[in-house]
Amino acid sequence: MPGPMATAAAEACLRKGMDLAPFCLTGPDIEETEIEITDPDTKRSQKVTLVPSTKIGSLVDKLGGVEGTVAIDYTHPSAVNGNGEFYVKNRIPFVMGTTGGDRDLLMKTVTSPSPHYCVIAPNMGKQIVAMQNALEFLQTQFPASFEGYTLKITESHQKKKADTSGTALAVIDSIKGMVGPKCTFQQDEINMLRDDASSKDFGVPTEYLEAGHAFHTYTLTSPDGSVEFELKHNVCGRRVYAEGTADAVKFLAKQVEEKGDGGGKVFNMIDVLEAGAL
Repeated sequence: MPGPMATAAAEACLRKGMDLAPFCLTGPDIEETEIEITDPDTKRSQKVTLVPSTKIGSLVDKLGGVEGTVAIDYTHPSAVNGNGEFYVKNRIPFVMGTTGGDRDLLMKTVTSPSPHYCVIAPNMGKQIVAMQNALEFLQTQFPASFEGYTLKITESHQKKKADTSGTALAVIDSIKGMVGPKCTFQQDEINMLRDDASSKDFGVPTEYLEAGHAFHTYTLTSPDGSVEFELKHNVCGRRVYAEGTADAVKFLAKQVEEKGDGGGKVFNMIDVLEAGAL
């Protein structure tokens, strides 16, 4: 915090009856200071002290231990791996919605030598996750059903999003399975929109150019161009992700409480959906 996504997640936690830890991490250039988080719906509020990431080692001491604490990670791709190592070292269960970083290294960190309690997902919006699961089902049940079709993807996000959409990358894998082994679509072919003019032309309302948006369109076209399928999901604001994040926190806390901290498990948002923790 006080990044917009982390703050929205904190508001959602307050809205769902949870309490915030009194300390949280912030950027290395921000001085330690106190802020107040208020949920606009319930008017619940809580003060939180920002701790610069350069002082991350002091955070556990400041919290007086980590029992009952679940971390929420919405940072920068460059912080993904370092933060993951910190959570594992200090036995802090965490929910990570940050995309980017070295994902293979992250998964190695949370599974070796033993699994760590966490929920890691490129998208926390439960409706979008349900759509992704449906695509995965189609890929499994009807492989190469779109054989010969060409794939085109355009995605728009606010300018501060540094990396390619994790959701787009996950959806690509499912769609490529439906196109079949001859699909040559690569990540660098995604049309990433990160400037206001292009995003507005793509249909993003002006008020959400900076306030946060995620507009995705996936187009499949038949070899002769006579048939076109289009999958689209457009999100304005951050609330859908914040709500899913808070649900993931409650789900993970329940897993730790029921199964104890002697073990661990790496979950994703499909696990949260299947548990009905929404």
